[in-house]
Amino acid sequence: MTMGRFKSTSVAAYERGERTISLERFIELCDLYGIPAQAMLAEILRPENARSVAAIDRELLESTRSTEASLISGFVRQIASLRREQPADAIVLRAGDLEVLATASGEEPTELVTVIRSEDADEDADDDETEGPS
Repeated sequence: MTMGRFKSTSVAAYERGERTISLERFIELCDLYGIPAQAMLAEILRPENARSVAAIDRELLESTRSTEASLISGFVRQIASLRREQPADAIVLRAGDLEVLATASGEEPTELVTVIRSEDADEDADDDETEGPS
């Protein structure tokens, strides 16, 4: 992937924070991976709690009848389309996705993650009740 310009051990050390990288090499590495350096730097500098991601069960989301679920469902369809992902049962929302969605819903990203997880938990509980004892 790095076409011999970077050793894999060096890249791994950069990722783990065990080795420093010059600005020039950082920009070169970002270019190599097709990621704007400013976007990568913003992700690095973002507080840890803002990096939350949420895995969403797409089938469950489509079946939920709340206003929030409808908003999230439409957004998830757009994200999947933009990522050109193959259809899957679940999708992982990245921190940036959550920020956009939270802005649209008028909630903080952490609150939105809580809502999404509680809907998943509610559905899991409903599944347990309908399956009965094993």
